[in-house]
Amino acid sequence: MKKALLVEIITYFFILLFLYTGIAKLLEIHQFKEQLISSPLMGTFAGFVTWTLPLSELILAIALFIPAFRLKALYITLVLMTLFTAYVLTIFLIDNQISCSCGGVKEDLSPKQHILFNIACVILSALAIAMFRSQQSTLQVKWLTGATITAVFLGIGWILFTPSTTPSIAKTGMEGRLLPSFDILLPDSVTHFNTAKIPTGKPFIVFGFQPSCTHCQAETRAIIENMQQLKNIHIYYVTPYPFSQMKAFYKYFKLAQYPNVTIGTDPLGTFFIYFQTSHVPYTAVFDSQKRLKKAFISQTDALSLVRAIGQ
Repeated sequence: MKKALLVEIITYFFILLFLYTGIAKLLEIHQFKEQLISSPLMGTFAGFVTWTLPLSELILAIALFIPAFRLKALYITLVLMTLFTAYVLTIFLIDNQISCSCGGVKEDLSPKQHILFNIACVILSALAIAMFRSQQSTLQVKWLTGATITAVFLGIGWILFTPSTTPSIAKTGMEGRLLPSFDILLPDSVTHFNTAKIPTGKPFIVFGFQPSCTHCQAETRAIIENMQQLKNIHIYYVTPYPFSQMKAFYKYFKLAQYPNVTIGTDPLGTFFIYFQTSHVPYTAVFDSQKRLKKAFISQTDALSLVRAIGQ
């Protein structure tokens, strides 16, 4: 494969990547800012980076498209992807529950996948620069370069495809944020439990539901069937729907027999308002410090919850 063609392929890959991530950030600018604020490294600069980064990505995509600026743009791409890789490594070494702020499908990548994706991009940009600058290459070098680029692209494809095979996970933009304090009325109709009383030290699940929702009922059945694996995880069922409906749900599924389940009404809908969702079921997994790890939108399975707890 000719060097010029390989450089073109890599260049257009980065053009599409920067256009995609830049536009994705701008379309969800408020969520992007919330994610930056929650970062221990970028929180102070969140206001500046919120607009500067996506606009810079779009400008870089344009520069890569123009042949006269391409080499310089590839150098900037190499520097930028190296900085992104260093940032992601640092963030996940500090705390692997902090939300990614890359935008688009990349937000669904696991920490390891995210790091591997960025490293692959660093390799691609370095190879593109080397081929752009080199005058002549032997047949063996050309073959090795082409094989390396093909392998890297296949790796990137696998990394990006993997999240699409997992249950739907909602990005709230508040991953890493603490669970807010709010009251739920328990089935005895007298006792109020405040979420501030949830102890730290162990992960837990908050299950936002509608009693008559068939998906909420199906997920509850799955949880009960797999309760042995979840017996050490406390599950808090909260609903903004009437007390009578919650009580009927509670009795129907005989939740009183599970000491790790607490259920109650949240008449103000604080949980749903805080996480800016109206979907049910909405299953939020929190870490041992009461920070949001993952949120599953719509019905999920118990094994996915177990995996999310353990990550």
